[in-house]
Amino acid sequence: MKKSVTLLLMIISIFTLLSFLFTKVDDYTSSNHYCNSCHVHDHAHSSWMQSVHHYSSKEESSCVDCHLPPKGHGYYKAKIHAGFRDIHAFLFKDSSEYNWQKKSHIETAKSHTFKQSCLSCHDKLFPIDLPQDGELAHWHYLQHQDEMHCVQCHINVGHGADAKASRNFLFLQAKELIDTIYETPATIDHFESFTERIPQSDISFKMIAVKDSPLKDYNQDTIVSDLFIAEIETSWEMYQQFLSETESEGRKENETIDGISGATPPWGNPDQGWGLGQRPAITMTHYAASVFCQWLSKKTNKSYRLPTELEWEYVANLAIKNIAISDQIANTNQNKTTLPDEIVPDNLGLKHLFGNVKEFCSNNTGSEHIIKGGSFKNRLEELSPEWRGTTHHSKWLKTDPQIPKSIWWYSDCNDVGFRVVLSYQPEQRSR
Repeated sequence: MKKSVTLLLMIISIFTLLSFLFTKVDDYTSSNHYCNSCHVHDHAHSSWMQSVHHYSSKEESSCVDCHLPPKGHGYYKAKIHAGFRDIHAFLFKDSSEYNWQKKSHIETAKSHTFKQSCLSCHDKLFPIDLPQDGELAHWHYLQHQDEMHCVQCHINVGHGADAKASRNFLFLQAKELIDTIYETPATIDHFESFTERIPQSDISFKMIAVKDSPLKDYNQDTIVSDLFIAEIETSWEMYQQFLSETESEGRKENETIDGISGATPPWGNPDQGWGLGQRPAITMTHYAASVFCQWLSKKTNKSYRLPTELEWEYVANLAIKNIAISDQIANTNQNKTTLPDEIVPDNLGLKHLFGNVKEFCSNNTGSEHIIKGGSFKNRLEELSPEWRGTTHHSKWLKTDPQIPKSIWWYSDCNDVGFRVVLSYQPEQRSR
């Protein structure tokens, strides 16, 4: 009997000791210090310290609070998997070669952040201090929670400044004029490249002349007429001028340009925090790009439009004739858009015709619109004049909580923009 009691006490003691050690090991390997011993990218820790999960939380959140599921929801299985993955990376990979910024994009962040962990802390989706935009966004989430993840709207909440979904009225305001204010648009006297001027602004941009030609590679009877194409993709400074003159909400004294009514306020930052100025404008819909062309046509007394797919391909083939698409002329496989001055012009003098942002064409394929050129998300070897994509209208509006959805802004697409063209019509010269 005594032996049985002794054996039982030994088993209990060993079990208690093992449980104690397991708890200690679990606690230690769940600490921020332990996580940072493998995750040698310092910016992850510093950006976390700038986030609301560190400086303004009632109870500071740690790495595992977001990057592992709660206990009882596959916690230990996920922890073991993450542990082996991170130790392998620490021992056999060079962290300096990782594209950390790309890993912070929503597509990747969703696979490293557990939605159940968000909800275990934030179980009340409608707190008393939630603004009206937040209520709308959270109602939308509840109706589509199987298709959505918290980080789609709160991508920066864990690392960096929080960017909650809300209407951005400030984005529609006119930029400050800092230089020459143009009174008249450019005049076209001959078929040659020219610099367009947007009246009542300090904005100008170059239009490149492209001579017509039979397209024997496509159809013996097909001809692309003489046209001008913008040297660069429509920039934020151009697009913000359009927004400030045609905005549909928040207007003060402004009148619409010949009845053209523009965009309602976007949600969040359409520029993704990458910057404005000469960077290509992004996140607008095909409809918004078409309205921009109407506005630009009225402002300049010309007929600006989106290119057809045939025109775009014709220009693209000339642009790389006898040269290869390279990193010198294309921004590909990167984290974000780049400025026109950061690359070399192609044969025609165009910039970012390939990569940077995909460009809308005027053609449709079913209910979607054709896009050409590829973007910063594409690999260099994928791109050619024939590369062709289409919009994914419903998918790109997944996190837009409005009913009906916005006709102006995509909430879930950050690599599509556009470039304008202008047919040359000698009998209709600018006045």
